[in-house]
Amino acid sequence: MSPALNVEADIAERRARAQAAMRGKGVGTLVVYFGGQHYMLRMNQLMWLTDFKALGPAALVLPAEGAPTLIVTPRWDLPRAKEQAVGVADMVAVAPSAFAAAIASRAKAGSGPLALIGREDMTVVFARALFDALGGEPLDAETLATSLAASRTPVELARVEHAAAIADAGFAALCEKAAVGMWEYELAAEVEAAMQSLGSDDNYGLIGAGPHNRAIRAPTNRRLERGDLIVGEITPCYRGYFAQLCRTFILGEPSDLQRAKYDMLIAAQDAGFAAARAGQPSSGIAKAVNEVISAQGYGEYCRQPYMRTRGHGLGFGGVVPYDVTESASPTLAADMTMIIHPNQYIPETGYMMLGDTVAIAAAGPRVLTKTPRRLFWKAA
Repeated sequence: MSPALNVEADIAERRARAQAAMRGKGVGTLVVYFGGQHYMLRMNQLMWLTDFKALGPAALVLPAEGAPTLIVTPRWDLPRAKEQAVGVADMVAVAPSAFAAAIASRAKAGSGPLALIGREDMTVVFARALFDALGGEPLDAETLATSLAASRTPVELARVEHAAAIADAGFAALCEKAAVGMWEYELAAEVEAAMQSLGSDDNYGLIGAGPHNRAIRAPTNRRLERGDLIVGEITPCYRGYFAQLCRTFILGEPSDLQRAKYDMLIAAQDAGFAAARAGQPSSGIAKAVNEVISAQGYGEYCRQPYMRTRGHGLGFGGVVPYDVTESASPTLAADMTMIIHPNQYIPETGYMMLGDTVAIAAAGPRVLTKTPRRLFWKAA
């Protein structure tokens, strides 16, 4: 592996940046709590600092100077933690009943003010037990790591690009396998199998079909029919990093109207791409997309309940710039990764999808998903 893609050095540099931020804020010890549930739109800050994807509640105790401690539940997951966690020599596995006490004993051994990440992931019962064991509530440091992780490191970018290639393969499987009479969930399983064979370790996958879709949704036991529009939001994860691909596929030849409306989405995405430059506000993407669609007479459909966002960041490694709306405020920075998708409900055709994962740059976004931007179909 080249020095630029040295995972050990990459993780060490992330922790060093976090510790520098702690010292800058006067924090002596940081507790990074993870509740055991992974979300596509939420950053896993413990994983970002260790490269360990926990199966259950876990905590990292990080001093402003020195080495961290990782506390794992359930106990039987300790061997996997030792294999995955990078640069963490001190690890302990405890029963859930002893978890709060184990965190407190190590956190109180540190010096200086104590801060906490992950409060919102805690149950009320666990939070009370932890704060009692600590002797009070720590400072809130929820944005400490998220602010540092807005731009991807070379290792992170490589993983997102790999996930993007898996997403492309997933949609290719959809195009190959979709057939009249197939259950929606059967098609979703074919997509999942194709992506897992290429290393996907998670998938936020939504696939719906019908002659006039109202929105994207989870697959059901509905059988595919001739003329269906199949909309897919395909979001595989590779070693903790998501990429997303949104496309529309028709079982049968598309009508001139369907082609024209999809061309509108392509034009809207082009406008969004033009606005997606480092140093510009993320709200500019939404405004550019909405202007194109509104000019075609669909302004009322560019807001809820028809449209939620024109893109978003992708966890687990980071979520900035969050949802891309006209009121969004985050400034785009080089090497942010995100999805730009002018997905749109159109009254004449139903819901259609188009979206690609990009990496932000000064001259414009680099598109990481490689599936052609067109309406897909095959004779049914």
